[in-house]
Amino acid sequence: MAFGSFENPHASVGQTMSEINMVPLIDVVLVLLVLFILAAPMAAQSVQVNLPKVASVVLQQPPKTIDITLTAMGERLAPDGQPLSDAQLVAWLKGSSLIESHEQSQDTSLAVRIWSDQDVRYAHLAKLIAVVRQAGVSKVSLMTRKP
Repeated sequence: MAFGSFENPHASVGQTMSEINMVPLIDVVLVLLVLFILAAPMAAQSVQVNLPKVASVVLQQPPKTIDITLTAMGERLAPDGQPLSDAQLVAWLKGSSLIESHEQSQDTSLAVRIWSDQDVRYAHLAKLIAVVRQAGVSKVSLMTRKP
């Protein structure tokens, strides 16, 4: 059996062939197309699950929130604008009728929202959160204003 030469009779001797063989690329694309066609209906199927039915209790009263403002200088202000020290803040939060005094556990019906200036130092904010947690409040939110 005779084999022909791949050389171009018009090309000079010693040049490399610069043609790209597209057949393997077309084969791979066709295989991927067939796989996607077969996999698409399987992805659209849903699984039927029988979920348990339970009764839930609706919370009748939303948790009471207390707003504390923290200025850039680290001053803490009550909702009425009066400055608060650490001891005053703890006494004020513990004096709330929502925190049980017999147990220093974290109360779920009281939330503290901290409104802080954008230039406040992190040390002031961390200290305020620690004081609020010391008073027995577990829900602390950091509030921002929309521009």
